[in-house]
Formats: sequence, structure tokens, C-alpha cells
Amino acid sequence: MNASPPTRRTLLGLAAFAGASVLTGCATGDEPGDKGEKQSPSGRPQTDAARLEDAPPAADTASAASPDGAWRYTHLAPEYGGSYRAMAVASRDDVWLLGTHTSSSAPFLEHWDGSRWSGPELPDEVKAGDPASSWALVVGAPGELWLARRTAEGGGGGPAVFHRTGGSWRRLPESPAVRGDVGTYSPKEAAWCVASGTGLWVNHYGKVLHWDGRRWDVPALPFAATALAAAPAEDGSPRVWAAGWQDAGCDRDLCYPQPATARWSDGSWQPLDTPTYRFPDPVPPEPSASLDALVHDPVGDRLWALGRHDFNHGEVEEEPESQEIVLTGDGTSWTRVVVPDVGRVFTTATTVADGTGGLLLDTRTRRTPDGKLHKLGSPERLPEPSEVPKPKRRYDFKQPFHAVVTRLIPGTRTVLAAGYVTFPNSSDTGDTPRRPVLARYDADGAEGADGAKGGD
Repeated sequence: MNASPPTRRTLLGLAAFAGASVLTGCATGDEPGDKGEKQSPSGRPQTDAARLEDAPPAADTASAASPDGAWRYTHLAPEYGGSYRAMAVASRDDVWLLGTHTSSSAPFLEHWDGSRWSGPELPDEVKAGDPASSWALVVGAPGELWLARRTAEGGGGGPAVFHRTGGSWRRLPESPAVRGDVGTYSPKEAAWCVASGTGLWVNHYGKVLHWDGRRWDVPALPFAATALAAAPAEDGSPRVWAAGWQDAGCDRDLCYPQPATARWSDGSWQPLDTPTYRFPDPVPPEPSASLDALVHDPVGDRLWALGRHDFNHGEVEEEPESQEIVLTGDGTSWTRVVVPDVGRVFTTATTVADGTGGLLLDTRTRRTPDGKLHKLGSPERLPEPSEVPKPKRRYDFKQPFHAVVTRLIPGTRTVLAAGYVTFPNSSDTGDTPRRPVLARYDADGAEGADGAKGGD
């Protein structure tokens, strides 16, 4: 199989630029430091607990729906300088966040137990900083947590995986050394580690490793995987799916990769019949159709797959229209879904079910169960860091919220988004302050009744 991913330059360019889905809020007034603002004993403004609800409770009633269909900040990391990189959500009272510090790349762990946040210890082997690492947190059976770290993209070494039970970590044996098929694929794209039943599946840049509770193996998969999805096991049988792309052969030197999917059954991957795509003749340069995200929706027990049908732009005068790929199905077959054009590429790294039968195509766009699209609002503005330049002045810089990972709280319609917020022009040093943050979006149960406006 070709070691290079299919052409998705528009999508990958967006991921490389933003690093995640970005939301922004507008300035509304003076910078902090007003006479009426309370000061902490250290002289730093009190900008956290007094302004934020420091918890991620789930929405139980329609009255808890997010005002105007907007995200709300619900937790700030204790310190500036870093980002949340991974999140696992077992319930509204069991939320795990993994972040990394900007200066050292060293990771840190936070846990919400329903009443407070704490900072559990990480395994000693991962405490050292490594800027090349990508991270995953996954909840398994009750009381179990998985932590996975990948390093060099597509390299021969496998990921490091740790299992936490009873408050203690255990490192799994070394996984088989495999070279991934997607060596340049962004580590922030889609879910790459999932659990179901007693098993764990880890996508190592196109190759999917499987842990069955006792040992590793690398079951044959006839395509390069870019995303995984899992659902709770039924009768002890795990339910897992993989999506990506495969070379469909070359005709007159024209290679046209196509979407590919498979489901886990009886200890092996079973390919699914997946729709194909083709531009009308003359076919533009370097065409490709691939899937980038795979999501299980517990409402109706359905799957969603998102991707892009695209080509290398700028090489011919008359170019066809690129298109989003959106598929849904019961896990054994797929149906195409038509999505209105919003004038941009969806950031599929943050695609997540919303608990109502709808879908957040990314953190900016919600598809309601009736198929309508609604724009999601940005979180309200946060207080500026204490390092704001003096004398204070009015300004209109936005505060981009970079959502790295999203998760639905099981059994609710509350989606959590973890990442970081940046504070442009709020430091004399020229280094833009950033802080890890957790936001929530509560979907209204009524179709399209969340107050958000359609389009972009």
C-alpha cells in the first residue's frame, strides 16, 4: 500500500493551521484591573472560581440547554502555559483530562469525581516532556482507564500503553513494531485509541494494534486507518469499527483513493461495503476520497463517518466542486447524507454525537436530528491574565478557544470540549499567554430549538 495519505490538502492545511477547532469571543470592555476587581492575597486578580462554575455537570432538563446555542467554559487548569490534549468521560462524575505544559511538554493529569478536581499521578515513564508525543485517554470497564502515547509518526516503534485500576498504573508489554501507512497524518485527527469489552485498539498511523487482555496482535486490515470508533460490548462481544482510505487501483496512471471501513467481528476485521466517489471527466489532478472521523451515536445506536472528496487545486482552469463526505449507518452498511455547504471544511477531529440524535460536525456546527445545520456560539470572554500591559487600554482582540478533543457525557446531551484559550496582545513579552480550558455545550432536546442560527 502507498505510504502517503490521499490528497486532502484543504483539510490538512486547516488542521495544521489551527491545530484544532477554533472558537473566538469578542472583547466587551476595559482590561482587568478596575478598581472594583477583587485582589488575591498575592495581588493577582481573582479570575477563576468567582467567575466560573468549576464543574462539568450534565444537562437534565431543557432549561439547562446552552444559552443561544453557545459553548460555556466550565473549568480552567490551575496554571497558564499549556493545553489539554486528551480526555476520557465515563460519567458526569468521572471525567479525566490530560494536558501538557508549553515550556517542558511534560504531561499532567486531572480528574473530576463529581465534587472536586484532583491531580492524580501519571506513570513515571511518561512524566518527561516529549513535544513529538500525541496522547489518548480511554475509559474501559467501570473503574478502568487506559493511557496511550505515540511518538515519532510512522516510526518502527509502537505506542506506550498503560492501564489504571484501583488507583495504580500498569504498563502493557511492548506492542509489535510496525511502520504506519499514514506517516504524515496529523496526530490530532480523530480518535486513534478505543476500548470495548476487555479489548483495546490503537491506531498507529494506519496500522491498528489490538490488545485482547493478554497479548498484542496486528490483525489484517486492507486499508490505511485514520479513525476508530467503539460502542459498549454486547454479550461480551466488543463492538469496534475502523475507517480510512484504500488505493482502488490506478487507471492510466491515475490513482484514485477511496473511502474504506471495517467492523470488528470474531477476532478480525470484516470490510464493509463503503460508498465510492468520482469527479466527472475530466478528472482533476490527484483526486481522492477518504474518511477522517468515525463516531458512534448512542441514540439509535448508529455510526457516523465524515471525510472529504477533494483534489489538488490550482492546476487546471475549470475545477469541480470539492465536497464533504458524510455517511451514517447501523454498523454494517452505510447511507450517504447530504450536508448543506457552509463555505468551509469541517474540522472532523472534534466530531461528536450530541446526545439527542444530532451531531456536532465540529465545535462550530451542529446538525440537528432533522438534518438542519446550526452555528454554535463562542464561549463568553474570560478575564485577562494579570500580565496585561499597563496603562490599561481598550482593545478588540478576540480570545480564540482551540478545542482539541470532544466527548459526550454518556446518558446525557452534554458535550465537553477540552483544549486551550489564547489571550492575544495581553503580554508585554510578545509571548501570547494560553491556558488549558474545558468547555461544555448542552444540546436542547427539541430539534433545532437551541437558539443557534444556521449557516456560518
